[in-house]
Amino acid sequence: MAGGKYYIDVYAVNVATNASSSYVGTSVRAPRRRSSSKSSGRLVNGRSARVTLKSSRPEKTLKYRVTDGAATSLNIYLRSCEVPPRAAVRVQLEREADGEILATGVVERSFEKAVSVQSVVAGSYRIKMSTADGRTPPRRRRYRWTVLASTDHRSPYPRLPADARVRLVASDCRSATVTWSLPTEVTSSESPQRHCVYVEPVTTSGAAPPLNACANPRRRRKSVMVSCHVTGNEYGRRAEERRGNGTMTKVISGMKPGRRYIVDVYASTATTKKMKEFLVYERLTVDVPGAC
Repeated sequence: MAGGKYYIDVYAVNVATNASSSYVGTSVRAPRRRSSSKSSGRLVNGRSARVTLKSSRPEKTLKYRVTDGAATSLNIYLRSCEVPPRAAVRVQLEREADGEILATGVVERSFEKAVSVQSVVAGSYRIKMSTADGRTPPRRRRYRWTVLASTDHRSPYPRLPADARVRLVASDCRSATVTWSLPTEVTSSESPQRHCVYVEPVTTSGAAPPLNACANPRRRRKSVMVSCHVTGNEYGRRAEERRGNGTMTKVISGMKPGRRYIVDVYASTATTKKMKEFLVYERLTVDVPGAC
């Protein structure tokens, strides 16, 4: 029985006289059927989807269909909504027809290519995500990720350096100077990237709010975006980048003494205001001195 309240009545019938009498009825409440620990969805080529692993749903299964006539490569990317991620996750690619496991990968960083399989033929596939150690997430703890599958050999995401932190260089009562590293893998065919700096005051006392790295920065208030900078061969490199320093520096002005601010740097493959797939550096918290 599905969840809900049911009434039960029992009748007795005399076969000879066809007379009937009834017992005192009762009611029972059937418990609601718990959702399965496995949840399924569908992936569209080149479009990311949200995945949340929690105690009631420790595993997520997504269906993906390859429609190309010729054999193609399939790449699966993962992005953690928490930076750094709270737990490592496991990704498994299966062929739906016979259940054969084609590839398995474990992702521990905030963003990484999890699986890359060559010569994938047309058909239906399953992409399973779970915690890397197989344990069910603790109660009230959620691991949030996005997953993207693509048959394109080019990554739809920008590149981040191995050290994706934003650092505070100097600060006074009115401003702060921050710096962040750029990717070191530079080739002649490097695509340009757009780095946008967002600065927002912390309105509540205590720790700064956690960063949701999967939330599109375009949904943030326009007033918190400080500036954007484009890097890449097509746009020319600054002198310090050509020397191999590989860093960018930004002076943030207009701060108020004694206030706390959060600084976020987003990297995007777009060179215009229309942001495509993006990644975000680790959040920096800046406490402005109250007196100088």
